[in-house]
Amino acid sequence: MVKYIIASGPVIIERGKLLVNHDDKDDFYKLPGGTLEDYDKSLEDACIRETKEENNGLIKLIKPLSPMMLRKNPQTGEPMVILLIHYEAKLLNKKDLKPIDPIKEVAWLDISEIKKGKYNVAPNIKFLIEKGDIK
Repeated sequence: MVKYIIASGPVIIERGKLLVNHDDKDDFYKLPGGTLEDYDKSLEDACIRETKEENNGLIKLIKPLSPMMLRKNPQTGEPMVILLIHYEAKLLNKKDLKPIDPIKEVAWLDISEIKKGKYNVAPNIKFLIEKGDIK
């Protein structure tokens, strides 16, 4: 039986820089966010909750962006269906950002440098750049 994962996360861009997290689980930078929990009322609620849990970020969602579906875990190659739901969001408390365990780093990466391949980023960041959702 195939495992299904639904995750939700914000795309926060300020002055040409993208807000990302880094943890010990993956070898790439990724958007804040995570899997839907039983107590989340919606994908939007999960997105807001995960951002607060991972980097103390308070956000306002602006609009949905392109969803992405993966058919295997990008780290292990294990067959599964991962549905990633993205939202354009505005950060309301930039000065209060901090990594909250297991997040080790919160960073602002220059989008033009991401496009040049300077940073190792999650597949969904590359996907959102290709779709034009991250400019």
